[in-house]
Amino acid sequence: MSEPLYGHDLLSILVEKGGACQLEELRAASAVAHGTEATYCNCGGDTFDFDGVIAFLGRKGKLQVADGTVTLGMAPACQH
Repeated sequence: MSEPLYGHDLLSILVEKGGACQLEELRAASAVAHGTEATYCNCGGDTFDFDGVIAFLGRKGKLQVADGTVTLGMAPACQH
């Protein structure tokens, strides 16, 4: 198993898609970029699967999911 990616790696994919896309499109792009078994983490060291990191980033205001569409939120991503 590889090292977890940071949540901002997923946000970078969303930025490349213009800041909004369908959730399943983001899931597919993540699988292409990082593999289907990719895990994500936050700066505190908590790890998540794709759905978990989406929920975490949503709680932090870094993205929003509504009606199956993911959009960038108002809170800036961490810079690593």
